[in-house]
Amino acid sequence: MVMITIGVDPHRKVFTASVLDESRRDLDHQHFVNTEKGHADALVWAQSIGSINKIGIEGASGLGRTLAEFLVDRGLDVRDVPPHKTAQRQRGRHEGKSDRLDAHRVAAETQTNDRLAHAFKNSTTAAPNAVRDQIALWHNARISLRKIRVQLIGELDALIQDLPERIRVRLPERTTARARITAVAALGHVRSTDPVQQLRLKLIHHRTKMLKDVLEQDKVAAAELAKLVAASGSTLPSIPGIAARSAAEIILEVGDPRRFTEAGFARFNGTAPIPVSSGEGGGRPRRYRLSRGGNRRLNAAIHRAATTQLRCEPRARELYEGPSAADTPVEKRCESSNGTYRTQSTGP
Repeated sequence: MVMITIGVDPHRKVFTASVLDESRRDLDHQHFVNTEKGHADALVWAQSIGSINKIGIEGASGLGRTLAEFLVDRGLDVRDVPPHKTAQRQRGRHEGKSDRLDAHRVAAETQTNDRLAHAFKNSTTAAPNAVRDQIALWHNARISLRKIRVQLIGELDALIQDLPERIRVRLPERTTARARITAVAALGHVRSTDPVQQLRLKLIHHRTKMLKDVLEQDKVAAAELAKLVAASGSTLPSIPGIAARSAAEIILEVGDPRRFTEAGFARFNGTAPIPVSSGEGGGRPRRYRLSRGGNRRLNAAIHRAATTQLRCEPRARELYEGPSAADTPVEKRCESSNGTYRTQSTGP
C-alpha cells in the first residue's frame, strides 16, 4: 500500500486536505466540514488512498486544534506547520493562493521537514497538556489586560492634561502618568459648572474605576499563573531573572523541552550564532553573526533574564566580564519577594 503524507489548511467552518505520495506527487485533495463528522469523513477518505505516514496541519493549536485532537486520539503522527513555512514555499513561485495550494504546501513541508514539532508542542504524539492550556488562557488574558491598561492610562493622561488650570495646580508635580492619575483620584469629587469640564471629570472618574478593575484582574491572573507554573513542575522560577510571567511564556513557547537537542533549542530561540566564514574546509568557523531568527518571544524572555542576572547574579557577572570580575565588587539591584528593590554590593 502506498505511503502518503497529508497536508491540511484549516478554516473556521471548512478545511482542505491534500495527499502526497512518497515521490511528492499530488494524489488527491478534498474539502471537508470542520466538525467531528467532517474529521471522521476526512480520515476515511485518506485511509482509502494509502497508509498515512504523517499529517501536517497549519496552526494545529489554532483553527486546526479540534482536528488535531481528533487525529491524535487515533494514534496518528500529527505535526504543527507554522504559517510562515508555507509562505516561504509560496514566495517567488508565482503560484497564487488557494485552499488547495495551501494544503499542498503544508503537505510538502510536512514531508520534507523532519524538525516540525508534533501537535501541541509535544516531544511525541500526545494529547494537549491540560496545565499548559490553562497557562495559555491566563497568559493571553494578561496580554489583553496589559493592552487595556496601556490604553486607559494614555486616555486618562490626555484627559488630565486638558483639565482647567485651577484643578491642575492642585496636583503635585509628577513625572509619570500613573502618578498623575493617582493624584487626581486623591482629590475626590471636584465640582465644575462648565458642561465640558463636567463630562471630562466624569470620564476621568469612570476610566479610573476601569483601570483599578483591570489592575485587580491582572493581580488575579498573575497569582493563577504562579500556581499553574508550580503545578507544571517547572523549576524555571528558581532561576534568577525569571518570574512567574516569564516562566509561563517560556513554557508556552517551548512546550515539551525533550523535543529539542541543546543546539536545536539554541537555534529555536535565536541565541545560536550564525557562522559567516568561508574557505576553511572542514575547520571550525572563525566568524559568526547574530541570529535575527528564531522565536522572538522566547528570545526576549531569555534576554530579560540575562540582563537581570547581570545586575543581581555574581556568577553571571563573572561569565560576562571574565575571570578578573571575581576580584571586583559588584553593585547589584535585586528584586525582593515583596516586589521592592534593594541594592547590594558583592565582592571580596
